[in-house]
Amino acid sequence: MEKHREKHRLLYIAFLDLEKAFDRVPHELIWYALRQHLVPEELVRWVQLLYHDPKSKVQSMAGVSNPLRASVRVHQGSALSPLLFVVVMDTVTRDIQRPAPYTLLYEDDVFLTSHSKNDLEQLVQKWNDRLTQHGLRLNLNKIEFLTTDPHETGAITVSSSDLSRTERFKYLGSTLSTNGELRYEIASRVNAAWMKWRFTTGVLCDRRINERLKSIIYRNVIPPVTHYGSECKPTIKDNEPRLAVMETKMLRWTSGVTRFDHIRNEDIRDRYRVAQIVEKL
Repeated sequence: MEKHREKHRLLYIAFLDLEKAFDRVPHELIWYALRQHLVPEELVRWVQLLYHDPKSKVQSMAGVSNPLRASVRVHQGSALSPLLFVVVMDTVTRDIQRPAPYTLLYEDDVFLTSHSKNDLEQLVQKWNDRLTQHGLRLNLNKIEFLTTDPHETGAITVSSSDLSRTERFKYLGSTLSTNGELRYEIASRVNAAWMKWRFTTGVLCDRRINERLKSIIYRNVIPPVTHYGSECKPTIKDNEPRLAVMETKMLRWTSGVTRFDHIRNEDIRDRYRVAQIVEKL
């Protein structure tokens, strides 16, 4: 998106959402996908044994129902289920995928891009038809598209449903915005860091715990959340003060120091061996 804005080229992005993705995978499609990926037949049979005659029960206020045979869905909680789903998705859509980064697949989070709205509309329709053909389904009510064209006012229509346009979207932990501003992403990082800090206040704000242990916990929990994806962010000076204020408050509350103690922020950072967030960025 940044490169397209620099070169004044339009970009249209669609974020696809699959409806009950893991619960709609037909078992026969799993065997077919594994064989298409040249998985040894012995391993395919082992997977088939895991899914032999699967049954489910429904629990309600009236009691538990009789066993129901389930011919679709992958097992919930199984470490193998995400892999099986990815293999199925790749097999079903392999011939309509475009080279990365114009098509990105992360489990059921699909990211499609194009240089024109009409082309993107046709591409989303093609994905919708292909997934429907194999028993999967797109949730058209939750699909959103984003564009770098500030003058675009039209909608994208897929199967007689208009996809809603958004100015920002959070994809895989990073917030993308139409105009490239980072204020939403910075706000998201700050909120995530505060949430992690609150989880660890039982240790960080305990006066009985030495500062060395607090420093280790702080440096291994808070900065990684704050710096997530920062290598790809064109940070500007306006974004830095909010991060600096957040860090200062956390360290001062961790050390139990107030402004009336007249202790500089630099001295507190030295005590906890923490470099400034701005310098790390």
